[in-house]
Amino acid sequence: MITLKCFDAKESSNPNSSRQSYGNNRYSQSNIDQWLNSQAASWYSARHSYDAPPNNANVWGNYNEYDTEAGFLSNFEADFRKAILDAVIRVAKNTVTDGGGYEDITRKVFLLSNTEVGLSNENGVAEGTLWSYFSSAARRQCYPTAEAVSNSEYTSSSLNASSYWYWWLRTPYASYAYIARSVYTDGSLDNYNAYIGSNGVRPALYLESGNLVSDSTDTDGAYILQWNQPPSDPSSISYGTPQAGNSLVLSTGGSTDPEGDAISYVWERKIDSGAYVQLGITTAKTFTDTVPTSGTTYTARVKAVDANGLESGYCTGSAKTISYNTPPVISGSDQNLGAKTAPFTYQYTVTDAQAATQTITVTEKLTNGTQTITLRTYTATSGAQNTVDLSSVWLPLLSGTHVLTITATDSAGGSATRKITFSRTVSRIAAARAFNTDALVQKAFVSLYPATIPADATLHLEVTNNPFDTSPVWVDITDKANRLVHVFTNTTAAKGYGLGYRFYITKGTQEIEITQATIRFA
Repeated sequence: MITLKCFDAKESSNPNSSRQSYGNNRYSQSNIDQWLNSQAASWYSARHSYDAPPNNANVWGNYNEYDTEAGFLSNFEADFRKAILDAVIRVAKNTVTDGGGYEDITRKVFLLSNTEVGLSNENGVAEGTLWSYFSSAARRQCYPTAEAVSNSEYTSSSLNASSYWYWWLRTPYASYAYIARSVYTDGSLDNYNAYIGSNGVRPALYLESGNLVSDSTDTDGAYILQWNQPPSDPSSISYGTPQAGNSLVLSTGGSTDPEGDAISYVWERKIDSGAYVQLGITTAKTFTDTVPTSGTTYTARVKAVDANGLESGYCTGSAKTISYNTPPVISGSDQNLGAKTAPFTYQYTVTDAQAATQTITVTEKLTNGTQTITLRTYTATSGAQNTVDLSSVWLPLLSGTHVLTITATDSAGGSATRKITFSRTVSRIAAARAFNTDALVQKAFVSLYPATIPADATLHLEVTNNPFDTSPVWVDITDKANRLVHVFTNTTAAKGYGLGYRFYITKGTQEIEITQATIRFA
């Protein structure tokens, strides 16, 4: 019980002498009923011609008048008041002044009845049905809150927050005009004069079962209703040109939820002036749709839904014309060529059904570790054979897996991609060079630094004194490297004097790190 108040004040002008002295036990006209259902600062107004406010003069012993208090509902925020359901409650009437039987009234907040707390029906009237909580007398026993005790003008050693106390029911004592039923401290049926201000008040109400409630109690030991709010409208939706029959990625800037609940996104689209159809629900801010192969315009929209089912408004994208362009086709198929130990070429063709009116742009890229190298970008001729040559980039390629990606895009936005995977196995390192001299080179001494290579590796070294000729005369001097002078026997250099070398080292199983390699001639 949250407060101590009278059921109804004395009505000094009432022709019924009992009600003049002790108050009115008709619940629908009572002060407590009016106070419970008001949020006004000045809640009292006369409900009948003899009605009187529960002021100091009209309550027993001047205890706990409440005519100047704000109405009970003023204690709650607007969301709570909106959440309270209207309840049709049945109330018995006394047989002395009110004709017996019962009346049904609609209220937001009300006192419980004899029937609802498991006590006998008054004068044979069932005032509602038993609330399952009140399954025994012990369940009817009730403590006042500490606040109710401290606010009470009536004091008693028995009135404290750890002792059971009396509390009002809405049921009249049917044989009297001024006595209302109550629950005794042991949970049994009791009754008091209506103007007694020392009885407790236990308000009851109905809430929609879908309302959220806190998982734990607050400092007062109460569970708190959580007023869930819908997430915000998604900030944006974007998508590219819809290509008939192709995938189209929809994306949104996202939504936020006031309570921090998890958010899902509902994706929808319509074609032309048709109805929106749901594409899917994701927690991600993207969705991939397949564009239909009929219709003229494509429009997508998205809304957010929180974990409790509350929805935002829609964010709708612009209507875009569906393209029926046929994308380019790259010959072959994605494949893995396996290990490669030397540079290689890859041949392919690109065709486009609308080649007569469109331009085809092809880009060739190659991965090298974490980097991507653009080999070339060019305008292709539909149906012509094209060749990727990896010779110029082979030496810098790291050991490991590489992906050659060929992308063809037409001027209408259609595109195709081919991926060729291979791994580079480095079995040898090589180098070659030629440079001009003033005369025919007759002798050469070649030294390589570092001069030491692993024992199971093989060095092959060649030199020539006519490197610019169509068919240079190469001489193997591997056994002379770093120790002997080589004397050239060739005496002609038709295309200019010069000196050239080429060498490679075939690796074995051992490894060394070469940070610098130098070739010296003397």
